[in-house]
Amino acid sequence: MKLEVNKVYSGFIVKHAEYVEEVQSEAYLMEHEKSGARLLYLGNSDDNKVFSISFRTPPYDDTGVPHILEHSSLCGSRKYHLKEPFVELVKGSMNTFLNAMTYPDKTMYPVASRNVKDFKNLMDVYLDAVFYPLIYENPYTLMQEGWHYEIAGKEGELAYNGVVYNEMKGVYSSADAIAENEVMRALFPDSPYRYESGGYPAAIPQLTQEAFENFHRTYYSPENSFIYLYGDMDIEKTLEYLDGEYLSAFEKSGSVNSAIPLQQPFAKTKEVKAFYPAGADEDLAAKTYHELDIVCGDARDAKTSLALRLLETVLLEGNSAPLRLALLESGICTDAYGQYTGSLRQPVFAVKVSGSEENKRDEFISIVYRTLQKLTIEGLDKELLEACLNMLEFKLREADFGAYPKGIIYGIGVMDTWLYDGDPLDGLRYNKLLAELREGIKTNYYEQLIENYLLDNTHKVLLTLMPKKGMEEAEQAELAEKMQQIKAGMSEKEIEEAVEHCRILHERQAAPDSLEALASIPLLERSDIRREAEKLEGELTTEGSNEFLYVPAFTNKIAYLNWYFDMSGIDGSLLPYCYLLSDMLGKVDAGKYTYQQLSTLGIKYTGGVTFQVHAYSAAESVNDYTVKFTVTAKALVHNLTHMFDILRAIALESRFDSVKRLREVLAEVKSDWDSNFFSRGQTVACARLNSYYSPAARVNEQDYYSYYEFLKDLTEHFDERAGETLQKLSSLLGVFFENSKYLLAYSCEEEDKAQVLAMAKEFASLLPQSEAAGSAVKPLAAPGLNEGIMTPGKVQYVAAGGDFRKVGHKFTGSMKVLETILRYEYLWTKIRIQGGAYGASAVFDRNGSMYFASYRDPKLAESLEAYRGLPGWLEQLDLPERELTKYIIGTISAADVPLTNSMRLSQTALAHIKGVPQEMRQKTRDEILNLTNDDLRSLAQVVRDTLSGNYICVVGGSNAVEANKEIFNSVKHI
Repeated sequence: MKLEVNKVYSGFIVKHAEYVEEVQSEAYLMEHEKSGARLLYLGNSDDNKVFSISFRTPPYDDTGVPHILEHSSLCGSRKYHLKEPFVELVKGSMNTFLNAMTYPDKTMYPVASRNVKDFKNLMDVYLDAVFYPLIYENPYTLMQEGWHYEIAGKEGELAYNGVVYNEMKGVYSSADAIAENEVMRALFPDSPYRYESGGYPAAIPQLTQEAFENFHRTYYSPENSFIYLYGDMDIEKTLEYLDGEYLSAFEKSGSVNSAIPLQQPFAKTKEVKAFYPAGADEDLAAKTYHELDIVCGDARDAKTSLALRLLETVLLEGNSAPLRLALLESGICTDAYGQYTGSLRQPVFAVKVSGSEENKRDEFISIVYRTLQKLTIEGLDKELLEACLNMLEFKLREADFGAYPKGIIYGIGVMDTWLYDGDPLDGLRYNKLLAELREGIKTNYYEQLIENYLLDNTHKVLLTLMPKKGMEEAEQAELAEKMQQIKAGMSEKEIEEAVEHCRILHERQAAPDSLEALASIPLLERSDIRREAEKLEGELTTEGSNEFLYVPAFTNKIAYLNWYFDMSGIDGSLLPYCYLLSDMLGKVDAGKYTYQQLSTLGIKYTGGVTFQVHAYSAAESVNDYTVKFTVTAKALVHNLTHMFDILRAIALESRFDSVKRLREVLAEVKSDWDSNFFSRGQTVACARLNSYYSPAARVNEQDYYSYYEFLKDLTEHFDERAGETLQKLSSLLGVFFENSKYLLAYSCEEEDKAQVLAMAKEFASLLPQSEAAGSAVKPLAAPGLNEGIMTPGKVQYVAAGGDFRKVGHKFTGSMKVLETILRYEYLWTKIRIQGGAYGASAVFDRNGSMYFASYRDPKLAESLEAYRGLPGWLEQLDLPERELTKYIIGTISAADVPLTNSMRLSQTALAHIKGVPQEMRQKTRDEILNLTNDDLRSLAQVVRDTLSGNYICVVGGSNAVEANKEIFNSVKHI
């Protein structure tokens, strides 16, 4: 039903109502008159319902209190007297999204579910958590989630530990995080933005229980809240519930002052120099970062914000971006890129380069200003502007956010204006904005933006971030000395108290919640779960050795294509060049097009074209696999002619004849790995681990640590290997695109099916044929086992696993439930709660691969020991029926994530490639739904046998790896 403006519903007065065409929703802005809570409801037919409550939480220091409170609020509340209700929800709800997020100035608590009963449960747990957390009566929450003194006994060493403390140590192992922190301090010296809301590791131990409680008392009130609802729900009943259960208990005081003050602009650009840690054996050449950060306008100005977002794309994204090209062609850097941050009271526009030198700073800023000035005089390329605006519009209208529900993304987006007392609907009403931006192309609107915001504006920071050897070691030594001094200054009584607090904390962490407390969390029944596995249906046809798989869908006139070309005949030694070729396709001249023109055309006429090489294991074996070169593309149906013209040029006419271009792309790709190796630590460790025992994973690992090593070696010996490399890339092009054996999976509306298929076949008819396709890949040799890969980071990514099929076991659905149990019970307790890591995961793959991995882990040997202790724990496992049901629901929930068109297409195609028919998927689901304790206990032997191979891989800080070097067969430096 429709709500009426100025009418009151359960204490909520409707202040504004309108239909927002772009998100197909009736929008209602309301305020709860007694408490002052603001509420936005987007009513529509989407059954994936969303609830979120957010608070404006400006930090006043670097202790990370907003972040620690975000963690701690979900560690027990008035109604839900458990250690961690959040984890209980993850274990056993049908949520499609469940998280909490800390931003520089706000904290958000969003949930989503398609099940009405489940949605109500999630709302209630979250509302009770934010308004009535147990932090006031339980000081151990701050100790666990924030920080505490870790000490084993009176004679033991003193250390800091805590989930957020260790998380932020991991964050600040990244040069990007260090740069962002330096920039925000310099740009906003008189604003809360100068502080790290997530917590700066050295400052986190300064947070007291009193300050912790005061922050909650000050900011977690309804009058400082923003409630967001989305989807198909009984809104009147929901408003009645919000009022009756929570909001009516509060009265607005008018005393909450959380507004974000404006930073006054500077008279001139500030210059900052800072350092980030480098490895002891690292070559420091071309490892400096420069960036220019500019405060631009007001977040509440939706048009200017969208225009600046577009301008960042035009100037700095893609191979035709003029500012990016000018910086790269100057030779002062290996990569150039931009960033527009609109989710701040005062947005920030950034121009960044990596792979530079300290002495290139002046040249960097000179090129930026000179290029921007030239563009304001000569004008921006109208075709490029139109192309980037087309891409922006495509993304807005497609609204494909992967596994994230649309309603969640819309809810995050409305906060960009709403948080600062602007209109939350401004960003959703994009039709008018796009029309105005398109009109602006005909004028000098964008040139004026450059002049006003990027050139004449003096509210800027110029940062130079340089590598420094020994920095991490010096910080570790300084911390060790500080801990010694703290302990030396403690009385015997204080030491005894620290030991006792630590003991009690560990006891509390290890103690299970009572059955009564667990029963307080609402739980669905097994009967609430759909028994049928979601069908991945497609229409398969064949022509010779080629296959065509059509997946029908309503796509809003977009055609999606996933083209899998068989590469199984490739020599394994050429795989690094295959991955390099994937990175270069579309980035070299092709036919009549320069690579810049290809970039512009791709942006203008498609929703994206990507290239990837990947090995896919058969459903029931890591040894039986195929290697595919995959082209993923999407475009509006009326733009397909342009899309296939682009693909034809890339597939048939790409020219690998420029040493200069090879050097540029190589530098960009390597620079990306240099910057992000540590943040990819868990992925790198798991890929390397799997390569020890899986031939298929050995192929895929060539795109991770091995690829990085290949890139470094090719860079070091570039002059002597450039010619040979170009020849290999050119010859591989014909292997990639072959009309010999491929699968074309495509999705579009039924009325467009014939046109899409005909155009695809016409393109394929132009491709070469080869008799070699389909032969086996020449096997790759297994890398050296059990490696420690040393980085300058402060935390570890610890992985262990093996192939359970090789030791005589078969895959069952119970393994997927065990994944859930381990992730949120055993590993959560051992690795996160007791060990202080940010998290840990468990994977049991149908093909036989089993592995465990920790994330941002301060420990190393202790985590491996936790993995080894798993079989014994599992043998004793005896879950009450309610707990079994909870884990079954959580497992099914993870499997039943709503699929976007592109996700459904990919999953359907991969089920076909791997040989996973509907019957096999249904059998797995039946085994999950019929799970017993005996099924779980039987997996103890599976885990024990699989771990007996002793396969481990660790990516981590040099100190930790060095201290445990005896457990590795080899230790490597990145």
